[in-house]
Amino acid sequence: MRWYADNSELNGIRGSQIPDILIFGGLAIPPDSEFLLRTTIEKAKSKFGPPRIPVKWNFKDLKKVFINQNKQDLYDDLLIKSQEWREAIFKAVVNIDFTIIIACVESHSVDRERIKDVKEHLTRYVFNNGLMRYAMHVKETKPNRAEIILDWPDKGNSKPFDIEYASAFNNGKSPDGIPYNSGPLVELKFHDSAVYTNMNHSTILQFADLLVGATREFVECALGKKGYGFGIDMLKLVFHRFRGAPNDVIGRGISIASKGSGFRQNIEAALDKYFLA
Repeated sequence: MRWYADNSELNGIRGSQIPDILIFGGLAIPPDSEFLLRTTIEKAKSKFGPPRIPVKWNFKDLKKVFINQNKQDLYDDLLIKSQEWREAIFKAVVNIDFTIIIACVESHSVDRERIKDVKEHLTRYVFNNGLMRYAMHVKETKPNRAEIILDWPDKGNSKPFDIEYASAFNNGKSPDGIPYNSGPLVELKFHDSAVYTNMNHSTILQFADLLVGATREFVECALGKKGYGFGIDMLKLVFHRFRGAPNDVIGRGISIASKGSGFRQNIEAALDKYFLA
């Protein structure tokens, strides 16, 4: 089994000048479904261009990639049709076996310099929260092997992921001493390190980005930063794929960590309103 995971961030509602909420995660998929998921997504993409074109939730991030390959016209067309191809992908995969696991962490501070100082720690912490849930999913489903596939980290800094993973693999606890309920990853047949790749060349990692992007829009709606929108519509299509769905998604499929700001309560209320009502 593999957990394809990516990250995003956003400003909350506490007046921070830089992003103070981190989102990390994606989908866990058994080997029997991996080929089907990839080819299904690529078939959906082929209605809008070459099947191996890279996509992201925030498609504008890929503008330079297309321009460098002399594909400005294709980029412009895909940008105009971004809702169409995202919806085509989400609708195409609803019957494929995968499990969504995503973690959200709110910074304790809204001070710009303080957030920057603890960014690496927060990155490790949100990864820790997601990895713990994936490890429990592996323990429950008992695959012959478990891996995590990550996009190459921002600024090439893989340290937060490597430190957390090594501690979880060898000791069954975070570097801070927080135990993994799953026990050491080595005992669950995990690969001995995280695997990094270029998202532009990984169709399933691109889908992880789409899941995280849609989740980000849901969180923004839950916090009152924007109204009901396209991202929630897309999550509704795959909500049954969240770990713990339908009634135990919070804590199992979506991990939420904050300190007394109402962050968790807002997300729980929005989940009830939009997905369980």
